[in-house]
Amino acid sequence: MQLELRHLRYFLAVAEELNFSRAAERLHIAQPALSSQIRSLETQLGTELFSRTTRKVDLTPAGELLLEDAREIVEHADRAAAKVAAAGRSERGALRVAFAAHAAGEASTEIFRRFAEEHPAIEVELVESSTLEGLQRLVTDHEADASFAWLPILDEQLDSLIVFSEPKVVGMHPEHQLASLEEIRPGDLERVPIVSAWEHFSPASIAYWLTPFRHARLPIDLNGTSVDECLSLVARGLGVYVVPESVQRFYGRPDIVYRPLTGVEPASVALVWLRKTRNAAVDAFVDVTHEVAGIQKPVR
Repeated sequence: MQLELRHLRYFLAVAEELNFSRAAERLHIAQPALSSQIRSLETQLGTELFSRTTRKVDLTPAGELLLEDAREIVEHADRAAAKVAAAGRSERGALRVAFAAHAAGEASTEIFRRFAEEHPAIEVELVESSTLEGLQRLVTDHEADASFAWLPILDEQLDSLIVFSEPKVVGMHPEHQLASLEEIRPGDLERVPIVSAWEHFSPASIAYWLTPFRHARLPIDLNGTSVDECLSLVARGLGVYVVPESVQRFYGRPDIVYRPLTGVEPASVALVWLRKTRNAAVDAFVDVTHEVAGIQKPVR
């Protein structure tokens, strides 16, 4: 018996949504077509995968058994396809670099300029991420070949090169109780709501960005997924936002003021790439980054 990958993708969509209409919309196919494909899979397996009523859809015991294996099979297939695609990009001289608007800022502009000058045959595609941790995940998921990412490094598969460091600042509404201070000390933040990507931050990220005034999220803290969402909450006076200084330059707005944060480590941006990568374009980009960052490149 051979299961088709597309059938497993259809099964996963329904299993995760537990709703044929939403699953069909997610897969961009018609609901009757999806229902037909699921029935075909059930016929092939000789058992029902879903119990269906007019009110709800549930996994059967057989469906529960298939769910874990189906996820693993689809994930392995996607990773294999991504690796082959990455190899293909390397062969044709292409490079995908992930970034956020403020990550590496002026330094990345110079790196891209010099790279284009020294390697005009290599096509560079930019991949944007709205979250800090997403910048690294794009590389580990093979959706980007390299990335300008904020520390800390979260995956041992990644190699890294620090590009530059800058002070941390605190963003707040102009009428916030801390806005009258010329600078913010860690103790000033222990009892005020902090806006951050709490639901996406790992313990390592919390420690890097918010120590020593937060070791974990408090009930008063607010979650924001992207920089824009966090700034929107800050502009409404609901909390403060701890960010690198470049956010002030790239996301300046009149309803938010920034104050220097003293007594903490600066924020650093690194170029990250998969340690085991075999991509000449990545190697060339790393070399240029070494040059721009003023660091002597290693001997390979």
